[in-house]
Amino acid sequence: MLRIFKQNDISSAFALVIITFLLKAKYILHPPALRDIEHFEHGLFFSFPSLKAVYTAHPSWYVFLSVCLMLGFALYLNNVVNREKFLPVKSFLPALSFLLFSSFSPVFNIFSMPFIANLFLFMAFSRMMHLYHIANPRRTCFDVGILVSLAALFYFPSILFLFVFLAILLLLRPFVFEENIAYILGILTPAYISVCILYITGNWTHLRSFLYLHLTPPVKIIALTPLVVMTVVSISMLVYGLFLINQASIKNAISVRKKWNAVVIYLFFACVIGIFSNTFPGVPWLLTITPISIIVSQTFLNHKEKYNTLTFYFLIAAVIVIQWMLQG
Repeated sequence: MLRIFKQNDISSAFALVIITFLLKAKYILHPPALRDIEHFEHGLFFSFPSLKAVYTAHPSWYVFLSVCLMLGFALYLNNVVNREKFLPVKSFLPALSFLLFSSFSPVFNIFSMPFIANLFLFMAFSRMMHLYHIANPRRTCFDVGILVSLAALFYFPSILFLFVFLAILLLLRPFVFEENIAYILGILTPAYISVCILYITGNWTHLRSFLYLHLTPPVKIIALTPLVVMTVVSISMLVYGLFLINQASIKNAISVRKKWNAVVIYLFFACVIGIFSNTFPGVPWLLTITPISIIVSQTFLNHKEKYNTLTFYFLIAAVIVIQWMLQG
């Protein structure tokens, strides 16, 4: 079956759609309780109570539509990974990896403010990876700043990525003052517009009453056994993926090596942001799945095919165990 996803044609895309809904069927039929995804509708200083109302009234349909959006994001991630030549051949393996890891917990499959922030952050990452192909990247730096700022408006802890993309910018290119200024101006633009809207609408004086920073420490965890299995599997696969990336680095161009370093930086800060979740692991851990899936997709392309197949079925088995045997 893994061989299907190593191709890059319509049959692979069709197979990806099928496996997506097979992996998510448990969550569509048995959506997570509202208490496990609390405050998923809150942005920094705004909220969408209609999202909560729809979820309360039709949770299965809400999860189904969320899974459709997640599939769309997985395809976008897959396109970026292929375009930037992270892997030696084009395939649907990055999308498959993302969909497998996001199936570890029902809360990862909910359309929420962290979901939107994750989209903006990866769009920023995609634009940043494109810097190698641009002669004058000031506009790109400005766009990246805007995307990071928008992510912070939807999920405030994403503001830490301000430093992530600054570090990646310095990793990929020599220091250029104008490019860094363009990046900072991009960050300030949505913030300035937001402040203006608050002032014009008369909500500035009441800002403190509805400001929501999402800076809540993890005060509870999911069931212990699923958490242990999820942690062991994720760390094992991550270490294995990083090992394979290091082994293949000699064959990669310098630009690709730098891009892999950028993914590692991305993952580190995403894990830091994941700490700010009332339930561990909660909705914000979706941000970590994006870089993890890029790294773990490398484990499906080992030169020994039997290891690739073993990895694939190991992850499938882990998803089944966590979903059906451990979560009831």
